[in-house]
Amino acid sequence: MEFKSVVGWRRSIRFFDPWREVEREKIQTILEAIYRAPRVLEIDFVRVVVVLRDELSADEMQTLKTPTTTAQLDMAPVYIFFFADLEAIEPACRGDNFRQLINMGVLNPSHGWTEEFAVGTAGQYIRTILDDEDRVPLRLPVGGDSATQIVSREALRLARTAIGIAQEYALLAAVDEGLGAQLSGVNVGAARGILGFPDTWVPSSPMLLGYHGETIEAGGQRPREPFEEDFFELRYGHPFYREPAVVDRLKAAEMIQDPAPFSWRMDEVRGLARKFGLPD
Repeated sequence: MEFKSVVGWRRSIRFFDPWREVEREKIQTILEAIYRAPRVLEIDFVRVVVVLRDELSADEMQTLKTPTTTAQLDMAPVYIFFFADLEAIEPACRGDNFRQLINMGVLNPSHGWTEEFAVGTAGQYIRTILDDEDRVPLRLPVGGDSATQIVSREALRLARTAIGIAQEYALLAAVDEGLGAQLSGVNVGAARGILGFPDTWVPSSPMLLGYHGETIEAGGQRPREPFEEDFFELRYGHPFYREPAVVDRLKAAEMIQDPAPFSWRMDEVRGLARKFGLPD
């Protein structure tokens, strides 16, 4: 697909073909896209665990569910869990990542980069983030356990930003591979027990992955609030002008598509519910 078309066809898919496996090469392609996503402050935050639904026990499946994630967890054959490892910050405090990029010609003297700057100024800046006195719990207590690591609020923000970038790359790669995907909430406490990830890993919403059980349009592109409420030029209160000719060009490129709901969408939803044995 062309990039604009990939953006336009992305939907949060909630009906998957539960019996159709996702090819391993497509899963790897998504991981390769994540692997090449931009890194916040060049820190190697992102960690990913791929889980196949059919390798989980019935009890594990049940404990992962939340009130809003039931049927789609049962249907999606693959879950991709995203994390950020806070221990990845320490090497950056020493300037290791920056020095590597200097040696590769990515960070250059023309922009003020030297080994001394990487180790001293840049590395020390990251150290101040890691050691900042504004600190918060790494995770909320689970099951009455009040013990949790206290971390820098800014470090946690950077970690979550890194996860968000990785998730977006994964979503677009999945669409490009002809798959349906959805970022979904799960019971994080249960996920910790099942996956066994370290306490220094910051969890986030996993991506459910599979082949579309519903039409690829999924009822149409989700409506949004007026463009002028979100985008401004020079200052807040001065909307960025939305040029109609650009909108027309992006419609032709399939980035902007017909909005939901399509006239037949509710019939489709009722039909899907009957097909998969779900309430309608």
